Amino acid sequence: MRFNVDQLTGQLIKGLLPVYLVFGDEAMLVEENSDLIREKAREEGASERQVWHVEGRFDWSQVQWQEQTMSLFDNKRLIELRLPSGSPGKDGGEALRRFVDDPPVDTTLLIISGKIDKRSQKSKWFTEIQRVGAVIAVWPIDLTDLPRWIGQRMQHRGLKFNPTIPALITDRVEGNLYAAAQEIEKLVLLCPDSQVSEELVLASVADNARFQAFGLMEIVFNGYAAKIPRVILSLKSEGVDILAVFSAVLWSLHRMVDMSTQLEQGANVDQVFGAQKPPVWDKSKSMIRDSLARHDARQWKQFLCQMSEVDQAAKGSLQQCPWALLEVLCLNVAGVDLHGQNKEFRLGY
Repeated sequence: MRFNVDQLTGQLIKGLLPVYLVFGDEAMLVEENSDLIREKAREEGASERQVWHVEGRFDWSQVQWQEQTMSLFDNKRLIELRLPSGSPGKDGGEALRRFVDDPPVDTTLLIISGKIDKRSQKSKWFTEIQRVGAVIAVWPIDLTDLPRWIGQRMQHRGLKFNPTIPALITDRVEGNLYAAAQEIEKLVLLCPDSQVSEELVLASVADNARFQAFGLMEIVFNGYAAKIPRVILSLKSEGVDILAVFSAVLWSLHRMVDMSTQLEQGANVDQVFGAQKPPVWDKSKSMIRDSLARHDARQWKQFLCQMSEVDQAAKGSLQQCPWALLEVLCLNVAGVDLHGQNKEFRLGY
């Protein structure tokens, strides 16, 4: 069966199907729809989750479709296959068909794929999955539809707003879906009464300068310390308001503080990443994991104290250059100890 994104929630209410295929080239929406299926699997008792990345010469015999040993408990499993190429190949197609022919009662299969072309959608493995399970095609949000999508997402998060607000956010994020999702989550935090005003949107929603700031944080979290001074000098030279950069950096650091605290308390890293709003996407997981490993939770909280100094300097209450303080902070986060030896220093060329 084929379902659109809006129909998936209704289908899941009726119960899990044996197999789900979620595909498309809008990674954020693909991941969010996959999260709905994961959550439903957990609700129905799936205590085990296996994740396989199908790349290169993948050995399909590794995937154990059925439990190999009998259990005293009625455990259920979620097997997750990540298929970035959009094609499982000949061996993979055979393996998927075998699963679909006789799906185990204790197992749900979730296939997450990039874009699948029309020719591949006519292949046997695809049509068999569509016959037995659910196929969810995720399409990019057209710029003309983005205000409607933003409005629906704001309503889902419990926000109250007048009809002009989604269009205003659309204009400010320049069609960037991921940025729109981030801004909505920030509005949730900024509106304890859930009421969103145009003044608040104009004051908080990211503009192009903040996009550059998020690019800076990607360099920082990757540990590309040699790039940091050049990027900050470029932002300063272009006349970018440091407070616009400040808000993006602060938001990013708060996420890292939250995640590092949870990890030190023993939480599972995949659950921590998935619980973030928005979640940490696959393409960023390695970067974020490496960055979290550089510092403990205490040090991440100390970075927030450094951000406070940047804020004070930007507002004139501290007689130091805010850009210089920001550069020191970013280098520290990237792993450079300016008072001693480097923890980690990688050239980003």
